[in-house]
Amino acid sequence: MEDKNILSQNEIEKEIQLSQTQGRPANFRGRILPNLSLHERTLKTGLDLEAAIILGSIFLENTSIKGDLNLNRTIIKGVFYFGSNNLEGNLNFEEANVKGVVNLVGSKIKGDLNFQGLTINGFLSLAKTKVDGNLDFRKIKVNDSYNAGLVIKGDVYLRNASINGYLNIERGLIEGSLDFLSAFIGKEVNLKDTIIGDSLILKQAQIQGELITQETQYKHIIR
Repeated sequence: MEDKNILSQNEIEKEIQLSQTQGRPANFRGRILPNLSLHERTLKTGLDLEAAIILGSIFLENTSIKGDLNLNRTIIKGVFYFGSNNLEGNLNFEEANVKGVVNLVGSKIKGDLNFQGLTINGFLSLAKTKVDGNLDFRKIKVNDSYNAGLVIKGDVYLRNASINGYLNIERGLIEGSLDFLSAFIGKEVNLKDTIIGDSLILKQAQIQGELITQETQYKHIIR
C-alpha cells in the first residue's frame, strides 16, 4: 500500500510551480520525498528541503536556481548530484546526512557553501566548481563507503576548483584524501585539528591566504 505521507511526483511538481507563481521558495520542509530530479530547469526562487527525508537521490543537472538551496538537517538515502548548475544563493547542508556521494562537479555558486556537521558516505567532489563565497566545512565527516564488496574512498576533491573566499575544515574527518590539485583558494585554508586518513595533496594549488595545519593529521603530503 502506498504511504500517504510520501509526496508523489505530481505533488512535488505542483509545489515547485506554485512557488514560482507566488515568488517564494518551494517548501518541502520536513516532508518525505521519493526522490528529486530536475534537469535543464530554471527556478526563479529557491528550494527549501530543511529536515526533509529523501528516500532515493537528489539529481539536479544543468539547472539554474535563483535563490538558496536549503538542505540543513536533511536525510538523503541515495546520492546528491548537483552537476553543471548555477545557484545564485547559498547551498546550505548543515547537520545533514547523505548515505551516498555528494558531487557538485562543474557548478557555479554565487553564495556560500555551509556544510558544517555534514556527514557523507563516499566522496565529496567540487572538481571544476566555482564558488564566489566561502566554504564552511567545520566538523564535516566524509566516510569510506562499502557496498557489495566495493569500497568508495571518502575523498574530498577540489581539483581545478575556484573558490574566491576561505575554506574552513576545522575538526573535520576525511577518511580518504584531501585533494587540492590545481585549485584556487582566494583566502585562507583552515585545517586545524582535521583528520585526513590518507594524503593531503597540494600540488599546483594556489592558496592566496594562510594554510593552517595546526594539529592536522595525514599520512602523506604531496606538494
